[in-house]
Amino acid sequence: MSKVAELNAKIAQLEKERNEIINAERKSVIDDIRAKLVTYNISLDELGRKGKAVKSATKTPSPIKYRKSEHEYWVGRGPKPQWVKAIEAAGESIELYRIPE
Repeated sequence: MSKVAELNAKIAQLEKERNEIINAERKSVIDDIRAKLVTYNISLDELGRKGKAVKSATKTPSPIKYRKSEHEYWVGRGPKPQWVKAIEAAGESIELYRIPE
């Protein structure tokens, strides 16, 4: 076995041991931090980090701007659908399919 292979094996073993130690101590460290937060009445905002962001529950979809049929429509954002590309390739204007606002 070469010296490099031996060192890589030692590094892998040490990293494994380090991870085992961290995992063993992690719960007690978290419990200690929580206790101190409660004891000293410290909020997450004071630590410079807010809680997990909550996504808005009321996200309204973009209105449809172009419609060819019931199942073929486009809101005018993002990549053009195949039916729009086909219309433009045929020389037609997509504006003929615009839905009046």
